[in-house]
Amino acid sequence: MGLLSDPSISTQSKLVDGLARHVRKVCSVLYVAGVAWFFCLALPEFNHGTYLSENALSPGLVYPEIRVDANRLAIQLLEELQRERKDHLSTTPHAWIAAKMNEFGLETHTHNYTLRYPFGGGKEYHGKNIYGILRAPRIASTEGIVFTAPYRAASSVHTDISPSVPLLLAFADFARRKNYWAKDLIFLVTEQEQLGMQAWLEAYHDGDRDLDVSKAYLRPGNLPARAGSLQAALNIEVQDLEIDYVDVRIEGLNGKLPNLDMFNLVQRIMAREGIASGYKQSPRKKRRHSKSLFETNLRQMLAMLATQSSGVPNGNHGLFHRYRIDALTIAAHRRATHATLKGQPGSAAVPLLKAIEGIARSLNNLLERFHQSFFFYVIVNNDRYISIGDYMPALVALVACAFVKAYLMWSTLPAVEGGEQETEDREAETDVEPEKFELPYGSVLIYLTATLLIGFLCNVLPLQQYFLEIPMGAAPLTTSVLSFLSLIGFILPFVVVLPPGGLELLHVAFLLIYGCSLIVIGLLNFALGFFVAVLTVPLVIALETKEDTSNSTLRNSIRLLTLTLNPMMIVYVIVLAMTFYQFPELPLQKIMLRAATAAMDASAYGLIDSVLYGNFLYFVISTVLLPLWIICWTLALSKRRDYADYVEFEESPAPSPQPQAKVKTS
Repeated sequence: MGLLSDPSISTQSKLVDGLARHVRKVCSVLYVAGVAWFFCLALPEFNHGTYLSENALSPGLVYPEIRVDANRLAIQLLEELQRERKDHLSTTPHAWIAAKMNEFGLETHTHNYTLRYPFGGGKEYHGKNIYGILRAPRIASTEGIVFTAPYRAASSVHTDISPSVPLLLAFADFARRKNYWAKDLIFLVTEQEQLGMQAWLEAYHDGDRDLDVSKAYLRPGNLPARAGSLQAALNIEVQDLEIDYVDVRIEGLNGKLPNLDMFNLVQRIMAREGIASGYKQSPRKKRRHSKSLFETNLRQMLAMLATQSSGVPNGNHGLFHRYRIDALTIAAHRRATHATLKGQPGSAAVPLLKAIEGIARSLNNLLERFHQSFFFYVIVNNDRYISIGDYMPALVALVACAFVKAYLMWSTLPAVEGGEQETEDREAETDVEPEKFELPYGSVLIYLTATLLIGFLCNVLPLQQYFLEIPMGAAPLTTSVLSFLSLIGFILPFVVVLPPGGLELLHVAFLLIYGCSLIVIGLLNFALGFFVAVLTVPLVIALETKEDTSNSTLRNSIRLLTLTLNPMMIVYVIVLAMTFYQFPELPLQKIMLRAATAAMDASAYGLIDSVLYGNFLYFVISTVLLPLWIICWTLALSKRRDYADYVEFEESPAPSPQPQAKVKTS
């Protein structure tokens, strides 16, 4: 006990003191290690080949039974649909689709839903989905598989995918004639694409619950009939019956992915039917200079992470993942020329129909939900992947910089710029111990609460009734609220100055909150967490609160970098880069103006996606990243209250305290 209570023994070890003096170097090593680890994952030695973990799938073991007559039916249905589209330029031919499903013997139903647009001043929009159910003849309706096809009106600005509906109906006619289905098959045609899909899923799973109509923006309504528990879903988007290649899309809402077994299943079935398919598949073109394997893999990884980081699904399949339903999209692109078409033109869609049949029959063999393979992975190539255990150390190394720096700062915090003088005073004045520095926990807690309140208001104010009644569009209104609250955060450090020791304590709290936030974001959406860490960790490493007048250039550079990393500024820079990439022929002034307009629209779309679909990107930016930026801006300014007097009091004996003066004179 005497050894533990001996005041002459310092609580700070030499190792901690040494690391604290070189904290930037230690954190820089961790940052470089994290980035290097991620780049190494593109090498074949650090990733793995794909394989099927679920043996019940058994892809390709049965002989496909679809023949040319199904292709003729698809062509006939496409011709009929093209005639219907002339009479429905901006609407969906619901009657024709429902009539065809009834003709093929499906249990056909109509689903109605209503959207109350948040910024529409109370306006309501109505939509309608058509779906048909093929009941399983071999078992009760306990499980089901969904096949969906979005319908785009003739007036849509997006690529025409009207052949998807005839192809879906042709497969439904084929499936009706077979009796080996052990699961209900649902054939769904959605209106307004993802909005109709979201309404149908909410009605399917939550249609019986009581809904507050006055607060709900999307009223999904009720479904007249349901099938069993949905096991999997396949979304079909076909540009033409004569296809060139198939792009397999897997990214879902908030970066979620289907089970890797489902992706591997589609790849194997497509390869068996001789269809060029893959993740981020592109037209087969001859290149003069082929890229290295490392560069190709790295581009593929970054492309996947870029798509995931937005949290926006790239197909109707992405909305199934939140209900624990594995789904993906097969996007078939039309053939540019018929010169390389093999076989008869009348049988062009047979390979794709056979692939859909093979996928359906493999999913029909499932005895339980997908669970054996990975749900968190990164596709390196069509036949290679990176599991969560391989890519997560890169994010951990980046986030470790914040925790290491927080620990070292906290360990040296009691001796704020006065440790040596305090030791000398203790040796010279053994009778009276000097007063230790008290940290202002209350002031720092109030300041943190104020910054979090600003982020909360960014998430709440744009949807308040008072602001919705302002005669402004969704984009200007959302941007104005965000800009005003960001301006308050910018001014806050000039108005509120923390007491002595507050900045140091705030710095430690910032590092802990920052590290925990990145870990949580990385677990929910690795791509978003990784990109945020790569951009912001260098600023976190360079940030210091000590007064160092000898290196004012570094401090000004840190302040400039902090202003650049404002969340709204980052969004504008990203949109500016995308605008410059899409329209390189425009002058710089027009590109900047168009990027500003697009950034305003992006803020409004992010808020709408958050309300309707549950995309948390807007929430992360406004409620997490913006308060962290305000704290970082406060630390970069390092404004103190009477800190110079406090330093002089610690470094030299002041005559004002009477007890210390009496001890020294005696």
